[in-house]
Amino acid sequence: MPRIRVPGLSRSFTTCITGIGNPEPQYACTRHNAGLFMLDLLKEELSHSSRSQPYLPCSTTKKVKKCQWGDNLLLRADGDYINLSGKTVVPLWNRLGPDFTHIVVHDELSLPVGKVQLRKPGTSVRGHNGLKDIAKRFGGGFYRLAVGIGRPAERDSESVAQYVLAKFTKEERSIIESQGLARAIDHLRRLTC
Repeated sequence: MPRIRVPGLSRSFTTCITGIGNPEPQYACTRHNAGLFMLDLLKEELSHSSRSQPYLPCSTTKKVKKCQWGDNLLLRADGDYINLSGKTVVPLWNRLGPDFTHIVVHDELSLPVGKVQLRKPGTSVRGHNGLKDIAKRFGGGFYRLAVGIGRPAERDSESVAQYVLAKFTKEERSIIESQGLARAIDHLRRLTC
């Protein structure tokens, strides 16, 4: 894959990893923000903490922050509600040009807590409204890095909404940090190397 020069950034990039979630700090540590939580874990782990670069506001929209890691551009989309993720990130993706590999990191009800799955472009968005909005505005040409959050016993829409907007338990966070992060890194390394 060719290296891409992004105006205003000092490196060339081939991959854009975008974490989606609801506005923080209001929704920080909620299950619906598992994509942002995982993006932050990836950034810290892969940049070896001591050299970690901070997220900086994007010049085109303050609703998205950016950071660079190797050949990867990390975008943290938490300035709008997750169901409007396409409205928030697709204009930025379009500015990057057509040669990027796009990966969206998101929460996934159909996976147990801590399980991480990489799905190829064009596969089902499994009812995730944030992914639906991205697909509507961009098409299906992006990978999905799904972070399992489990599912409540009750399946009605009100119970599900309360569940995804509730904060992770300490145990759930620990599982994602200890097991999910390693799986996510493995998926990304196999995809981007």
